[in-house]
Amino acid sequence: MLNVDDCKRDMAAIEAAADEIRTAISKVNQLMVNTWVGASADAWATDFHGRMPRLTPLLGWFPGEEKRLVANATAEVAKSDARYHGHS
Repeated sequence: MLNVDDCKRDMAAIEAAADEIRTAISKVNQLMVNTWVGASADAWATDFHGRMPRLTPLLGWFPGEEKRLVANATAEVAKSDARYHGHS
């Protein structure tokens, strides 16, 4: 991305979505206690908890990735500006 502001805006939208997912996961955990019981509930909960160790790290990955993408976009803009102004 050459536009740093676009990059920051896109990453903010992604982080907002990740926050919504974290909130939903938290609500599911709260609702799972004593609201649904039996073999089906146990199987669903096992699936849910089995996915969380894979999903949770992905949600925490965005802030670092945002910094990397913004730095890349900033460098690209600086390079483009230098070329435009006749610097290599």
